[in-house]
Amino acid sequence: MLSFDKVSKIYFSPSGTTKRIVDEIARNFNLDNENYDLLSFDDDKSFENELVIVGVPVFDGRIPEMAKNRLLQMKGNGTKVIAIINYGNLSYGDALLELVDLLKENNFDVVGAAATVSRHSLFNEIAPSRPDNLDMKMINEFSHKIIEKLESENSNEIFVAGQKPFMDYVNHSFNVNCDDDLCVYCNDCVYTCPTDAIEEDNPTDTNLDLCNSCSLCIAICGENARSFDGMNYYDEKQVALDNDMSRKEVEFFM
Repeated sequence: MLSFDKVSKIYFSPSGTTKRIVDEIARNFNLDNENYDLLSFDDDKSFENELVIVGVPVFDGRIPEMAKNRLLQMKGNGTKVIAIINYGNLSYGDALLELVDLLKENNFDVVGAAATVSRHSLFNEIAPSRPDNLDMKMINEFSHKIIEKLESENSNEIFVAGQKPFMDYVNHSFNVNCDDDLCVYCNDCVYTCPTDAIEEDNPTDTNLDLCNSCSLCIAICGENARSFDGMNYYDEKQVALDNDMSRKEVEFFM
């Protein structure tokens, strides 16, 4: 019998797919949930007597810099945690090792880790139907194995793929286009942009010096008015599409 008071879900999920994975794992524990959205939550936090699930996407083989900086403010006090990185079927690089190391350094007890696959957030043609039914089946099997491990009180150190030193963060500088004919000036993008790159008095314009290409404004736009464009974007898209496009499967580490 699990003795946790609740499941605390911590996620950075501009396109919504990483949150979907975290939600699916949490559902298996039949406990009350508390949510910490790293797109908006930026504060010190300490966890005790709860199961924590941390999910972040992969940006160029790393966890997003904003997510990393906000996770650094969260302390585990020996709290059990499941570490999840979610990527777009190309490569997750060193992101899972980076996340696991960060959590261990902040005194979390990592009981399991996974690299899951979803539609690519920048290039939607890659893995467009992921996560699919097979992904969810494997994710749920992983969740039940974690439950069994926790109930047995077995303890072991988790080792995951990746190597150090981690590569430098990449600044894509993609242009973000907004179609004036489609925009209804609802300002949803303004209020949710985590870097304040969109101004209320001119929501069709994006300050590229502040934008981190997270894709949240594109995902949240109900009118499909916003999109990436520009030569940098299309050049990188072609490079991505030229990669090995064979199906990557979910990987688990326990």
